[in-house]
Amino acid sequence: MEAVRTLYAYWFRYGSPVTMGVFRALMSGLIFVNGVMVGLFRSDWVSESGYIPAWVASKYLDNRVYLGGDGFSLPRVSLLNGVTNPTFLFCFYWLVVLASLLSMLGLWTRVSTAVMAIGVVSLQLRTGPFLHGGDSVMRVCALYIAIAPSGLAFSLDRYIGLRRGTVPLELPLVSMWPQRLVQFNCAIIYFTTTWAKWFGVLWKSGAATWYPARLHEFDRFPVPAFLNDFPMVKVTTWGTLAVEFAMATLVWFAPLRKYVLLAGIGLHLFIEYSMNIPLFAFLMISMYVTYYEGEEVSAWWEQMKSRFGRKAHTATLSSTESVEG
Repeated sequence: MEAVRTLYAYWFRYGSPVTMGVFRALMSGLIFVNGVMVGLFRSDWVSESGYIPAWVASKYLDNRVYLGGDGFSLPRVSLLNGVTNPTFLFCFYWLVVLASLLSMLGLWTRVSTAVMAIGVVSLQLRTGPFLHGGDSVMRVCALYIAIAPSGLAFSLDRYIGLRRGTVPLELPLVSMWPQRLVQFNCAIIYFTTTWAKWFGVLWKSGAATWYPARLHEFDRFPVPAFLNDFPMVKVTTWGTLAVEFAMATLVWFAPLRKYVLLAGIGLHLFIEYSMNIPLFAFLMISMYVTYYEGEEVSAWWEQMKSRFGRKAHTATLSSTESVEG
């Protein structure tokens, strides 16, 4: 029973909202950037004249999710099922992009995060055949942001409230379960990825990373040739598996957490540099902040302000003394 109480306390205890505020800004910002990037070619992706007209989308994903073999189902939450009107599609798309910008800034957060979440889900259900892993991360995290009190910290809502005197100076305590959902979802991504790779052939044999380096549609910036040849390929293949497995397991062990997260950041930044997979690295890295409690994030921020503020103050004094001398 003690283990159950400990687990319950971990999931549902109350704590600082700072982490979810920072995560909201990071993830919503990436959703906004993605929206602008795709929006440059919106007619190709979200229109009746594009790759996926409404009838194709309905063939790929119908309006219900079927659970079990008895026919029990739930409706899909999408505002674009069967919609063909070009004006509505145009307005809907850019409304979602605007909502993601407002969510990033933390302005009218309750409304903007809800609009962003429903909009992202609706757009992705409309473009189902072309979704990739990064899209799934944005969709799930948008929902987590919407259900969390993510505008209580690191937001314009709080700044405006402080200026008007309508919110207390001290941050309120909130339930931690939305933050825990992000943590576990991140760990599950890495665990299932490792599981699928290990029970294949190429990853276990140490040859997997040889292949994407030869797919030139992924080419981005140059890397030393030896990294894409044996025996280094075995190191990068098995090293990737080790980091991903650590991100699913060892990241929960506090003394190793920082080093595991740094390894994950290094892995994704190398992929971002060497391969043309837009935003995926940053989407995954943005989830890492949720492994730290809000109190830890606040303490780190105060430490950075103290350290760099002291340096700036010292530099100013030195410059003043030099002038006076």
